[in-house]
Amino acid sequence: LRTATTAPAEALGFADDLGTLEEGKLADLVVVSGDLLSDIRESDRVEMVMLNGRLYEAATLNELRTGDHRTRPFYWQR
Repeated sequence: LRTATTAPAEALGFADDLGTLEEGKLADLVVVSGDLLSDIRESDRVEMVMLNGRLYEAATLNELRTGDHRTRPFYWQR
């Protein structure tokens, strides 16, 4: 996890703004239901995604809590 988060932020000089979850830092999140430290395969179980401060349900891409956007069906889902 550090290889994908803190290490690049430090190497690129963005550690003040990115790389860790702290108040005042920028963050896009992927919420999984499981412990990635004990089993990396849990990363396949994405529950929610936060992008630009908006929270989305992974299965439907409908916005949760931060707004009311509902994703329309893709052409193959009609």
